[in-house]
Amino acid sequence: MHKKLLSKAELWQNRSDSQNTEINLSWLKKHVVDFNHINLNASIWVFSHVPKTAGTSLESYLIQAFAFKDVLHVNAPDLNKLPQCVYLKNRFAKFISGHHPFHGLLYQLLPDENIVHISMMRDPVSRVVSYYNYLATRNYHALHSQIKDMGFDKFLAQNDMVEIHNGQAKRFAGLLHSSEIVSDSDLYFRAKQAIDKCYSLVGVTEFFKQFYQLLAKKCGITFHQLPVINRSETKVQLTDLSQYQLKTIKQNNKVDIQLYQYVKSKFLEALG
Repeated sequence: MHKKLLSKAELWQNRSDSQNTEINLSWLKKHVVDFNHINLNASIWVFSHVPKTAGTSLESYLIQAFAFKDVLHVNAPDLNKLPQCVYLKNRFAKFISGHHPFHGLLYQLLPDENIVHISMMRDPVSRVVSYYNYLATRNYHALHSQIKDMGFDKFLAQNDMVEIHNGQAKRFAGLLHSSEIVSDSDLYFRAKQAIDKCYSLVGVTEFFKQFYQLLAKKCGITFHQLPVINRSETKVQLTDLSQYQLKTIKQNNKVDIQLYQYVKSKFLEALG
């Protein structure tokens, strides 16, 4: 099996991001169980973690439903270096989580079986503020040295910061690091289609507790309450944003805001 996984990884490596995105979208549309059929009997659960959406906290709840030996946390860069890690002890992990873009290798390594695929979005303004605080205060992050002494206004003006320019929509559309130029309407359509067709459920950070409780109800289990983890230090408060800063964030994240409202509405409908 490890040789087979390495062979798949080599094929993935030789394709373009757009080609891999198309392959992954097609596979997910065929193999992702819909919301009504979420259950623990699915062969694999995949939690695709969008950065700064409280994903680390959500993961700490979800892993309670699985045996520790069946849990794998791995981000895309590490998976690319060691594809075999999805298949240890002669079987695939049953719960896989991490940051995985739509063109990523993970989806091409999974077995040809149905999966539960979940993710989470966050209010775009809150997310941009959180992302800045995270980069500015976490000295282990690759961008920390670049951001630690940078003011928030200058941070918002960084054109190369993909996460603060409709980063969530681009991630769901498979365009986060793409040079392809698309209109706002096309970006929204692609991201919305992926959410509708390629995920069992996408929640929102602002209804965090309701999200994990809904999953627990669907699976007939109870998650134990846990303390908040991975909270960043605060350099900028959401309540301290100037009108200029607020306007800039909203201007740079028009599609994210539109997509977030759609996902929030869809999630609240699922809550009943």
